[in-house]
Amino acid sequence: MKDLIAAIDLGTTKVAVAVGEKTNLGVKVVAYGEAVSRGIKRGRVENPRLANQALRKALKMIEEQIDLKVNKAFVGIAGQDIKCVSPEPFQVQRENFNSLITLEEIQKITQNTYNTVLDDGNVVLYSVPQGYNVDNFMSVSEPVGMLGRNIQARFKLFIGKGNSINMITSTLNQSGITPLETVIEPVASAKSVLTEDEMEVGSILVDIGGGTTDVIVYHHNIIRYAGIIPFGGNSVTEDICMGCGISRDKAEYIKTHYGCCFSDYADSNKVLQIPTVGTGGSKEVNLKHLSRIIQARMQEILEAVHWHVEQSGYKDVIRSGIVLTGGGSRIANIVNLANVVTGYEARLGTPNAFAIDPSSCDQAKEATSSTAVGMLIHAFQRIEEDGMIYTNCFSSVDNTVAAPAHEEEEIILIDADNVQPQESEKVASTPKAPRGKRIWKALKNLTKSETLFGDDLSNEV
Repeated sequence: MKDLIAAIDLGTTKVAVAVGEKTNLGVKVVAYGEAVSRGIKRGRVENPRLANQALRKALKMIEEQIDLKVNKAFVGIAGQDIKCVSPEPFQVQRENFNSLITLEEIQKITQNTYNTVLDDGNVVLYSVPQGYNVDNFMSVSEPVGMLGRNIQARFKLFIGKGNSINMITSTLNQSGITPLETVIEPVASAKSVLTEDEMEVGSILVDIGGGTTDVIVYHHNIIRYAGIIPFGGNSVTEDICMGCGISRDKAEYIKTHYGCCFSDYADSNKVLQIPTVGTGGSKEVNLKHLSRIIQARMQEILEAVHWHVEQSGYKDVIRSGIVLTGGGSRIANIVNLANVVTGYEARLGTPNAFAIDPSSCDQAKEATSSTAVGMLIHAFQRIEEDGMIYTNCFSSVDNTVAAPAHEEEEIILIDADNVQPQESEKVASTPKAPRGKRIWKALKNLTKSETLFGDDLSNEV
C-alpha cells in the first residue's frame, strides 16, 4: 500500500476529502471528493450527524477513485470563534547555561504554550513562535546553538472552543475515522497558495469561504497576525436573494455564472431572465443591478480585511500584497476591487506548482481545494521535519454487499377502518376481525390502561 495521507475539510458550503502522496515534485493529490455541507455553519460543526452524512458522500468518492477506505486523517478546524492572541512572553531560566541551546529545549517551550490556562472553554489550537530574547540578544529568530542563561519566547496563539474539537471528532468517528491532527484551516490554505518569496517579504492571505473570511499576515516566513471576518460567499448569495427577490439556489447560480464584483465592468444593457416557480413566468434582473449588490458586500469584506491588516501592525512592511483564495474568490473582477479597496496589489491564489505535483488531479488545482491540499502539505512537512510516522491510515474497501441502511419510517395519519387486510390475513386458518377494527380495538385498550401516553420522557428526541 502506498504511503498515502488523507485530509478532510469540513466547510460551510462543502465537505472535501483529499488524498495525496509525496513525490519528487511535491505533494501529488491522487484523489479528491466533495459534497454539499450539512450541519455546519460559519465554519463550525453544529450537528455532527448531519455533517457526517455529507462526509460519507465525499468519502464514497474517494473509495471509488483509489479503492481504499480512509481510517485516519488530518482535519481542518475553522469558524468565527477562533481568535489569534498575543500572551505574555514565556520565560525560561536554563540550568546548564554553559551548554548550547538545543532544538529539544525550544520545542519544549513551544509545547508548554498548549497548556496555557484560558477562560470561556477556550483551548490553544496552534502556537506560532514569533521570536526569542536570549540574555541581551534581542529578537533572535533561531536560538538553537546559542549560549545563554535566560530565554524569553514570544508567541501568537490560535485559540478556540474545546467543544468545537469534540464536534469535529464526533463527525469523523461516525465514519470510523480517527483524527490524526486538527489543523487551522487558513494556515493550511496559506501553505498551498503562498510562495516562499511572498511569505518572506510579507503578504496577506484572504481565504473567502462560505461562512467566514480568514485573514493571515505573513512576514519573514512567520505568521504575524490572523483575523476572522464573519462574512463570506453565503452573505453575498443572501444579499442577492433579498435584492432581486429570487430563491437562494437561483441566487447562488447567477452569482457564480454572471456575478461581477465591480459594477463599473457590468453591462447595464444586459438582463437575466429568471424563471419563477408556480407562475410560469420569469423575473428580470439587470446585470448592473446584480453587480452593485455583489460589490456592496464584497467591498465590506475587503474593508474589514484592510482593518485587520492595520491592526496587525505590519501594514507598512507588506511588500507582496494580497492573495485571494477560497470559493468566494471566484467572482469576476474581485482582484480589481481588492486593488482599489485595500491599496495592495492582489492576485488569485490556487494550489500551485511549487507546492503540488503537476500530475495531481484537476480538482486539486482549484481555489476551492486550497484548504484540503494545504493540510496534505502540512502532513508531509510533519513527516519530513518532525519525523512523525502515521500507520494504518487506509484499509481495503469491503466490496461485499452491505445491508441497506436503516431509514426513518414515515409516519402517516390514516383512517384505520379503511385499511385493507393483508393477503396473509385473508387466507389465515382462524377467522379474524377486519384489520381496521382490530387496530381500533387495540387503541381503545391502550387508552383504558392509560399506556398510550406516559410521563416517561427519557426517550424523547
